[in-house]
Amino acid sequence: MNKEKISSVAKKLGISTQAVYKKLAKIGDQVGSHLIKENGVTYLTDEGVDILRSTLQVRQPEPASPVGNLVETLQKSLGDKQALIDKQQALIDQLVRNQTEERQRSDTIIMKLSNDLGNMRTLLEENNKAKILLTQNLKPTKQVKPWEAPKVKDPLENKTWLQKMWIKYFEPWKMRNQAY
Repeated sequence: MNKEKISSVAKKLGISTQAVYKKLAKIGDQVGSHLIKENGVTYLTDEGVDILRSTLQVRQPEPASPVGNLVETLQKSLGDKQALIDKQQALIDQLVRNQTEERQRSDTIIMKLSNDLGNMRTLLEENNKAKILLTQNLKPTKQVKPWEAPKVKDPLENKTWLQKMWIKYFEPWKMRNQAY
């Protein structure tokens, strides 16, 4: 009578240890006599493993040769790694395309700014030439004298006080500084 730990039975059946314990709790009457507990460790006999396997309807793994199993494992690992490499290559290609687009945008912006700078230089040079031409062709202007009223003698001079009053109130136009 061989006995196995529950953890090794779980590995053999390809399920978790918790799943084995749950299944044993459900079918406890059928395998009760095949469970052995020693020092806090639960063991299951060969007949108990067969009963558990039949209730789980788990296929018994086929015994495989170590070389064939190794080849299959390596081929699967190779396939997984090739898929990972393909995904990474696709990501790299996408990043390269994005970088190329960004580079083209940057080049376009730089070209536009260069053209604008050239146009601005041309305008400044033309403006400086115009200033130079204006300063060379200008002659000094003649000084303009402000207008001064001609000096005429006072129209009220040598008049009597009654005449002065008459002119001030009734003929004020005669007091203007103009020649009569």
